[in-house]
Amino acid sequence: MTTRRRVVLTGPESTGKSRLAAHLARRYGVPCASEYARIYLEANGPKYDFALLRQLAGDHLAHQARCVPRTAPLGILDTDLINYKIWCEVVYGRCHPEILEALDRETGHVYLLCAADVPWTPDPLRENPHDRPALFDRHRREIERLGRPFRLVEGPGRARYRNAEAAFEALVAG
Repeated sequence: MTTRRRVVLTGPESTGKSRLAAHLARRYGVPCASEYARIYLEANGPKYDFALLRQLAGDHLAHQARCVPRTAPLGILDTDLINYKIWCEVVYGRCHPEILEALDRETGHVYLLCAADVPWTPDPLRENPHDRPALFDRHRREIERLGRPFRLVEGPGRARYRNAEAAFEALVAG
């Protein structure tokens, strides 16, 4: 059976995940799923509640399946259910059991964890300009709890892209 690997860009807001995901997909010629919550909230407005987060998580999985076919041996995901888990916990102090169960069932995920070492870029959908170091730590701890491989992506400008490429290559090779 072929191993299907999904390289997930994760980390706090405004760390370049979407740009890096698109860049890596172009550079390596692999399918990429963008962040579904952003697509939904841009189309429907920035308001959400606890119930909507559960729906968005399910829609996110369906979006990923459309963009990165199950048959593709390699794909790039701009976030995964770790982001939904942390989002729920930070905003509501708890997470939907369905999200937790689905997160534990995900397989083949390896991570590019984006450091909060680049300037904050204001955006109407971003909520945590001052909590990025704590959010980074939450993402790292969750990846470690799940026992999934990851590499850190850090640095400014082109250096960040070079670091992401080297980390991507290491994760795909390993």
